Amino acid sequence: MLNRRILIVCPDAGGLALLASMLKSLGHEIDEAPNDRAALRSLEREAADLVLACVDPGDSDCLELLAYLRRRHPAAATVLMFPRPHPERFKEAVQKGASAVLRYPAPAAELRAAVLQALEQAATRRAMVVPAEHPVESRHPAFVAEPAAVAEPRPEPAPAALEPEAAASRESALIGADPALRQILGLAGMLASSSATVLIKGESGTGKSELARRLHQGAAGTDRPFVTIHGNDFGDVAEGDDSTPPRRDVGQEWRASLARAAGGTLYVKEVGALGAALQTQLLQEIQIQDMEAASGRGGSSRRPARLVLSTSEDLAVAVEQGRFRQNLFHRVSAVCLTAPPLRLRGDDVETLAEHFRNQFAREFGRPVAGFTRDALDVLRRHEWPGNVRELQGIVQRAVVLCYGPRITATHLGPILNPRHGGRAAVAVANRSHLVSAVRPLKEALEEPEKQIIVQALQALGWNRQETARVLDINRTTLYKKMKKYGLLVDEPMWVE
Repeated sequence: MLNRRILIVCPDAGGLALLASMLKSLGHEIDEAPNDRAALRSLEREAADLVLACVDPGDSDCLELLAYLRRRHPAAATVLMFPRPHPERFKEAVQKGASAVLRYPAPAAELRAAVLQALEQAATRRAMVVPAEHPVESRHPAFVAEPAAVAEPRPEPAPAALEPEAAASRESALIGADPALRQILGLAGMLASSSATVLIKGESGTGKSELARRLHQGAAGTDRPFVTIHGNDFGDVAEGDDSTPPRRDVGQEWRASLARAAGGTLYVKEVGALGAALQTQLLQEIQIQDMEAASGRGGSSRRPARLVLSTSEDLAVAVEQGRFRQNLFHRVSAVCLTAPPLRLRGDDVETLAEHFRNQFAREFGRPVAGFTRDALDVLRRHEWPGNVRELQGIVQRAVVLCYGPRITATHLGPILNPRHGGRAAVAVANRSHLVSAVRPLKEALEEPEKQIIVQALQALGWNRQETARVLDINRTTLYKKMKKYGLLVDEPMWVE
């Protein structure tokens, strides 16, 4: 991971020390300034990659430092912290180019996730050499409470500026403000500098490939190879007799893929589909990398590829069915990220729909300015079995069909009942989707409990002892539930 310089500006000495301690674990250089004047002197001596400033939103000059940074240091990211809510100042700060606006004090995990996101944004901005008069807004509005689509006089950034991966996937599945998504992004940022094998779980269309690229791009250097293979292409190959043409040597292809990804990342999609022979080779490669890491690699000249794997199936079930090696399962599931399905991401549906609407309206030259209320109702009520990929296709089709200023419910044909001309309710339109969305009762009941725990933790600054007291449970029970729901964000890795 490249070492970045973070400048923290806070008039309160105790707050300054607290923020510095929260960010120290990121491994970057931390400098401190008690006020704007000291911050300017520090920036004159050495530029910063990110400025974290605590400001009073009631002060008319509270955004002067932000304006200065946008003029003189356009590549630097700026994260502001407000001690109290101020919607107007919040909106003004976002419009002027703040990467994120957080409350002060913020939970450590939320602060670190925002900083990592902003640092990534700054790196992208430097690579694109964006002019100072057109500062890039946050590519992932995960740390703002309002929709990203705010009318502004300056031209909007191109899709590539919003999402580097969009050039390949065009899904932008990681845009959104859902707490689970924000947590995953923060964890991905923390894991980016590690060489550990990571398993990404999630339904089809949830953005697993984008998460894999996050893990790859967050590490040092941008010119390292990123090689993708699909497990279905490396399944078991039957032996042929003399009368059949020679079969593919999947073992040789696997070794060739590892060689191409040397020094970079080998991303294996649908790892559960690998054949038995390739599962053995994958296990051997993980074991070799673990031994090399434990010994410091000695004088070895081997340049291993960092392994990132993904699956849309339950590998534990595959183990029970004898399709996946149990020892390999234990190895690959030690460090896990789970991409949340779109149906559980709340208002992210509207945020993503607006993102795609804007993208395709420009691409196809359509004067489509937004969605009608009935269209938004349809989007909210749909279960999205195809997740973000399905939403992207739906909005693309709607933009193509829409010749007016707004997309209406009738333009959302694929998620309405075509036999009723698009007027039927979504609940009746596609019963197969509803059936696939039905979850076991135990799983459905766990979701409200998780939300209650998350809300209590956030309200109490992630203080476990106080949260356990308020929820009237002991700390051990709270810890177990936090581990069960993947809420132990302060631990070094995501363990399931």
